Amino acid sequence: MKAEDIKKKREELVKQHNILKEKIDEAKTAIMNMQAQLNGLVGAVQLCDDFLNNPEKQDPKTAKVELNQENIK
Repeated sequence: MKAEDIKKKREELVKQHNILKEKIDEAKTAIMNMQAQLNGLVGAVQLCDDFLNNPEKQDPKTAKVELNQENIK
């Protein structure tokens, strides 16, 4: 192989590396966003459970405060 061919191959490899690295970074961001959504869904499920277990509590603000206080304990 000529030095020119090796340089060309190296450039192609660097380009592929950069593209893959960018895709990995995008995937990491997507995973963080999905984790945030999952946390929100868990909170919503907990709130539903609280309403089902304590039907007399109909004020979502009150239930949320009490749920947060339970998490602190």
